[in-house]
Amino acid sequence: MKKTLSILLSAMVLTLGAATAVKAENIEQRAPKSIMNQHSSREQHRKQFEQRLNLTEKQKEKARQIHKQGREDMKPVIMQIELKRQEIETVKLSRMAERAQKERIEELNNEIKELEKQAQEIRKKNSQEFEKILNKKQKAELELMKAEGRARFERYHKARPPFQGLGTPNIFNKSLNPSQQH
Repeated sequence: MKKTLSILLSAMVLTLGAATAVKAENIEQRAPKSIMNQHSSREQHRKQFEQRLNLTEKQKEKARQIHKQGREDMKPVIMQIELKRQEIETVKLSRMAERAQKERIEELNNEIKELEKQAQEIRKKNSQEFEKILNKKQKAELELMKAEGRARFERYHKARPPFQGLGTPNIFNKSLNPSQQH
């Protein structure tokens, strides 16, 4: 029974993988202009970033190497996350008992969370490597850019209760002056 179930799941994962590949291929054929616009937009953003930080040519080259290495480090993690998500969809479509489905989906979601933690660590390491190539003035400018980005994010992504701004619990946002509290 278990062997049959695992064979069935493997077949479904392969089928979904092939369907995803076809879907991606169709998207590329239908919308090459939008992909090109995204690429040029990214290129513009990178140039503005480099310009604002006033990076030297040597720093730009080193930044590109760091970015490229980060992408290479991230690829296997992203692929595993995508496979886990496809497996979740396969489990949802399977004829497994509802309880078994929920348990498997929960397992897969936990595995995805671990993989996302790995991805976050890679991003953090990448960021630290980049900051090592900056001088003090450039680091200060980068911190300013990060603060502006956080402010822009908060402006367009309103906090939801019980949190107020970037996940800060309400108790930290209350005034320390007791006369101002309700």
